[in-house]
Amino acid sequence: MVAYCRGPYCVMASTAVAQLREAGITAVRLEGGLPEWRAAGRPVAGGVG
Repeated sequence: MVAYCRGPYCVMASTAVAQLREAGITAVRLEGGLPEWRAAGRPVAGGVG
């Protein structure tokens, strides 16, 4: 599982990673954020919602 925020200073992704790990789920925080991921030309799949 990858958690991300809108930017590098958002703490919500770090909190989500901690909670996921406590639940036994392997999780990491995406450094930067989704805009940087997309700008680098990396793939993005549709999500829930």
